[in-house]
Amino acid sequence: MIFEMHYPAMPLAQYVDCLWYSDQQISYAHEKILPTGTLELIINFGGHFRLYDSDALTSSTLQTDSWLVGLQTAPLRNQPLSNTHMIAVRFKPGGAYPFFPQAAGDMHNQVVPLDLLWGSFAAELRERLYLTRHTAARFALLERLLLARLKPAHREVEKDIVALTVSALCRTHGNLPIRLLSEQFGISQKHLAALFRRKVGLTPKTLARVYRFQHVLQLIDPHQSINWSTVALGAHYYDQAHFNHDFATFTGMTPAAYVQRRHAVFGATMQQGDGVHFVPTG
Repeated sequence: MIFEMHYPAMPLAQYVDCLWYSDQQISYAHEKILPTGTLELIINFGGHFRLYDSDALTSSTLQTDSWLVGLQTAPLRNQPLSNTHMIAVRFKPGGAYPFFPQAAGDMHNQVVPLDLLWGSFAAELRERLYLTRHTAARFALLERLLLARLKPAHREVEKDIVALTVSALCRTHGNLPIRLLSEQFGISQKHLAALFRRKVGLTPKTLARVYRFQHVLQLIDPHQSINWSTVALGAHYYDQAHFNHDFATFTGMTPAAYVQRRHAVFGATMQQGDGVHFVPTG
């Protein structure tokens, strides 16, 4: 199993959280990928993936070469059909906007084949990366190719407002009134929401909900008996009903079922590392 991460230098670091590379066998047939608040660009070298529309697993699309995963507010239901071998870009919230012709909001809850966004450059990107044999060299090449796609700078004031709002929401795990942020930046909540839909893909309120949910996953301690009321309180949910609603929305399962599925595959290490948003389901 190989999994490596790389953090790019400036100026790419303004837009990209990390690059990652994976080459491994998956020990389960199906998985749910839970919302993370980030867009991911996947360049696939291995087997195909089947994405299902619902837990019924009756309707699906096949992902083959390269694709962009927009910001999600529901779980992706994924079936790896062979080994996982890919390199990927994890954009910061708002970071993907300068690289693509579409508004980020147009890709909300979508998985878009990369050739629909970048035309023939998508195939060139995949071929050049595949023919580059060492992971470090692949990361370096991917950085150069991304910089070549970077659109001219947008208005600095708007970029700063989006970046500062995202940073504040991330830092507080989504527990910050949007009204206070809009007042701080001197714009209306409606204007701020419009900026976010275009550049980030979600409104500030929805992104805050995703961040709070992600914080919940980090609060789960598999070594102790889990008191879900304590977890909800620690994540600053208004009450247990709001916690249960968000958990069901973002996972399609109960908190107890999430823990059971993760523990069955990963054991005591289930909440360690970067993969808490992967849930084996079969």
